[in-house]
Amino acid sequence: MTLAEIAEYANVSVGTVDRVIHNRKGVSEKTKKLILEIIDKYGYQPNPIASQLKSNKPLVIGVLLPYLETGCDYYRNLFDGMNQAVKQLNPFKIELKLIDFDRNIPGDAIKKCTPFLEQPFDALITTPVVPEDHMEIISKLGDKPFVYIDTPLGTTQPLVTISQNPYKGGYCAGRIMRMFQNGGKFACVRMYSSAYNLRERVRGFTDYIQKDAGSTVLDELYTGVTDAGYYNFMKELFQKHNDIKGIFVPHAEVNLTAYFLVDQGLKSRVTVIGYDLVEQNRQGLLDGSIDCIIGQRPEQQGLEAVYKLYQYCLLHQQVPARVDMPIDVYFKENII
Repeated sequence: MTLAEIAEYANVSVGTVDRVIHNRKGVSEKTKKLILEIIDKYGYQPNPIASQLKSNKPLVIGVLLPYLETGCDYYRNLFDGMNQAVKQLNPFKIELKLIDFDRNIPGDAIKKCTPFLEQPFDALITTPVVPEDHMEIISKLGDKPFVYIDTPLGTTQPLVTISQNPYKGGYCAGRIMRMFQNGGKFACVRMYSSAYNLRERVRGFTDYIQKDAGSTVLDELYTGVTDAGYYNFMKELFQKHNDIKGIFVPHAEVNLTAYFLVDQGLKSRVTVIGYDLVEQNRQGLLDGSIDCIIGQRPEQQGLEAVYKLYQYCLLHQQVPARVDMPIDVYFKENII
């Protein structure tokens, strides 16, 4: 029973019940005995919402993400979703502390996160795109809850993981590629080596394409950091393999591949499938330089992450271990 229900049952005020629960003076022995008998029989369930609203202590959530402008603003979209949740949950006091890092520099996530870990905080949201760094960071959290978005990391135990199934996303991309092209040579082109979700997308794509014994898939990794370097990387790729019929980019920077193919006059014979409906990729769909985009609802992922911590930390509710994001498929024709 709640405080109000006990008060109604005992025919006393809420304040009287509160004084009994907290063993304060000002209540007759007869009334105190009655209230305690009711609590003993029916139980007392504190109202966490009321308790939190009365408290001045905010729920402090660290948000560890790659630089927001990277991934063609994909990470900014994740963070925007979190801020949207904070606004929706007002007047609950929730503070987001952003810690952003360069995913191309080993150890940068640890370096940037260390000062935050030394301050008081309640929980962490992150996308574990650099597994080695993130495992070290997670090991320092103690019993504080943490949430993964965008990609799972199976060697740790987050409160909840909010992401697509990356293998199924890649498998879906392979199925779509075969709708555009018959068997032949295809390439997966990616810019990051360590992220689990990218490797799984490549594996799913490759498994579907290679169901046809006459098809092959190249797994190509660009290790540079500049657009000019990527352009040269793609030129060398097509000099070695001028019979590539389709390219799958398992992350948001697919627009760079599209720019190269258009510039080189290759787009008419090469199908391009990529990830994430960021603005550059939306424009690529509309102008025909990209054939298909798989979306994973970054704003919703960010929003869900904050809501799950709100439910767990403030309402003391159990939350599911996984929240699976749908595999959204976009073509030019279904862009609004």
